[in-house]
Amino acid sequence: MQVSAIIRTYKKGNSINETAAMFSLSTRKIRDILYNNNIIMRSRKEASYIKNNKTGDPFNVLTSLTPEEEHLKAMALGLYLTEGNTKNKNSIRFSNSNPALVKIFVKFLKVICGVRTDKIKLSLIIYPDISQKKAREYWSDFLGLSLKQFTKTTILKNRSNSSSKKHSEFGTITIYVHNTKLLGIIKEWAREYAHVAQLVEHIHGKDGVAGSNPAVGSGDYKEVKYG
Repeated sequence: MQVSAIIRTYKKGNSINETAAMFSLSTRKIRDILYNNNIIMRSRKEASYIKNNKTGDPFNVLTSLTPEEEHLKAMALGLYLTEGNTKNKNSIRFSNSNPALVKIFVKFLKVICGVRTDKIKLSLIIYPDISQKKAREYWSDFLGLSLKQFTKTTILKNRSNSSSKKHSEFGTITIYVHNTKLLGIIKEWAREYAHVAQLVEHIHGKDGVAGSNPAVGSGDYKEVKYG
């Protein structure tokens, strides 16, 4: 009876140390019980993830997509490949000063990935001539995210040309979600997307096939309502 309870406790997400403490046994004894009952023990990475997400995944990936949602997913993955921090091993990160592109990525996180809104964090990079308060309020209102979700603001030195002012009126914002499991899913989608885009380009014998570089300027963006 105790063996079954130990296995259930471990499978619920408790660590070996936690399970051992609950049953007043050594960690070695718990490992032996799991091993003898063919229970695969979690890696440190898996154990750490469960420890940080006791109530389950803070996201719910949409599996059945409408054509509009497929389009949103494709645009966001293209943006992630070209503008996102794909080398980060812990977080999904996307930085841009173009409001239209940022909004596409936030919609992707909310709609396609089903990320809980409170798990989406924001950081801002601005120049001294930009009001931090106004910039935060602008992005918060435009993206439908709370001001409480801003983590930090970096203020750069004075800019030397007018073009940078035109293209970053409210600074550059970074959208990020700290979740290694979702990061792995998105990176796999991005690899699949890149592969398909390359195949299409090869078939057509040219670069720039629609979808392979989904760059949308703020003047081109037409908001689509999803879900």
